[in-house]
Amino acid sequence: MTVLGIGLGALFATRRTAARSLLALSGATAIGSAVGAFFLPPAIRDQLLLELALPAAAANFVAMILIGTAVANDLRRVTIAAENTLYRSIMDAFPEPLNGKDTAGRFIAANPATAELMRAGTAASLIGKTDHDFYPDDIAAAFRRDEETVLASGKPAIFEQRVARRDGSKAWLSTLKAPLVDGTGAVLGLLSHNRDVTELKSLRDEQERTRGQLDDALAHMADALAVYDKDNRLVLCNDQYRAMFPRTAAQRVPGARLDDLLRASLETGDIVDVPLPEQQAWVDDMLSNRQSRQHDLTLGDGRTVSVRIAPGSHGTSVIVISDVSDARDAAKGMETLNRQLTDLARTDPLTGIANRRVFDTTLATEVQRSARAGLSLSLLLVDIDRFKDFNDRHGHLVGDACLREVGHAISSAVSRPGDLAARYGGEEFAVILPDTDGCGAWDLAQKLLVAVRALKMDHESASNPVTVSIGVATAPGGTIADTIRLVRLADAALYRAKAEGRDRAVAG
Repeated sequence: MTVLGIGLGALFATRRTAARSLLALSGATAIGSAVGAFFLPPAIRDQLLLELALPAAAANFVAMILIGTAVANDLRRVTIAAENTLYRSIMDAFPEPLNGKDTAGRFIAANPATAELMRAGTAASLIGKTDHDFYPDDIAAAFRRDEETVLASGKPAIFEQRVARRDGSKAWLSTLKAPLVDGTGAVLGLLSHNRDVTELKSLRDEQERTRGQLDDALAHMADALAVYDKDNRLVLCNDQYRAMFPRTAAQRVPGARLDDLLRASLETGDIVDVPLPEQQAWVDDMLSNRQSRQHDLTLGDGRTVSVRIAPGSHGTSVIVISDVSDARDAAKGMETLNRQLTDLARTDPLTGIANRRVFDTTLATEVQRSARAGLSLSLLLVDIDRFKDFNDRHGHLVGDACLREVGHAISSAVSRPGDLAARYGGEEFAVILPDTDGCGAWDLAQKLLVAVRALKMDHESASNPVTVSIGVATAPGGTIADTIRLVRLADAALYRAKAEGRDRAVAG
């Protein structure tokens, strides 16, 4: 029997066939107990088999079944006890609250972390009690409603629960509740796992507040703002960003690709100042160049915007777009005003030609240039004949009109870009002629005489019109490097023209 037991035990040790093993052992025992009868003399063998061996074999078979079943049950009890001890150790060692309840909400198992959470002292003190023994009634009732939801559905669920203990302490829990079922699927109770998320919730609430403040700031920004990730996908933007590009506003949502938005903006006319042959290169540059930069764009509605791009953290790009149309218009207006002020500072207010300040500056510049380059420089001084008498006879208003007409005639006759006609003072005018010799200056002086006569402004009578006298001075080949000397030569020539009878030009 011993040999049979050891042999069968070795045969079935690695097989999950406990019932078969027991039957095999019992059968082998029964057969073994009857084997000896076959070695007896035939005269007594048959009688022994019938009267003793077969009943004994049956009794041994039944006895072995009973003994084997008892041993198997004991082994199963030891295994279950060991498993329970292991599960208990695991549950106790788990750092977060873990507990089980029956369908009525009474604790049937709990680890020390649960006792610490509930301020219960020990885990054993929880057994048989409910949440009403540890929490205010409203909190316990809320917990029970969550448990009934899981019991009714038969499915696990996660709840965020507010905890207010009887000692006044508060916390937030993230609780997983799962139904406990038996082998038939019947619900026996609930398994709960609690995690203290008080700090996490505080951080989350702070994040929500910060996000709300950010949303408010973005909503009230005057500028458009957008953030793209390292893959050029839109992460966030404000309403102003969409409003600035009305034709593609619907496409500007988180996840949209920057290259798609740029092409759509060009195709729909949201952006209009990129020539068609340059559009692809422009899109490629916008995608690849993540360095800080700024440039202007013209939108489809005529506005000008300034686009500022700056690299952010983790490969992001921050784009801020400002409407600078008003600033651009203001700058243009200021530019125009500055130009007008400059013109006023350079222009004689009565005649509209260059004033004495411009004459002095230009003559000094041309004298120096003539001296350096060895070029001729000519100067004409033009004086209206007997202007005081004209002014006294006709009045100052007519006199001012005469000055304007003469000034216009002189400036109209000066045609080269480098020449300058200016009011020298009173009724006297001057003409600077760079790179002009004496012949050229003399020819221009004759043209001026004719042009003034052609005005036909009466001086004393219709047969006596307003005329001018002209003094001509020329410095050939840069021989004069002094403006005063050139002016004196022209003034002396003008004096001789007056002395010789006026209405003429004299070269100095």
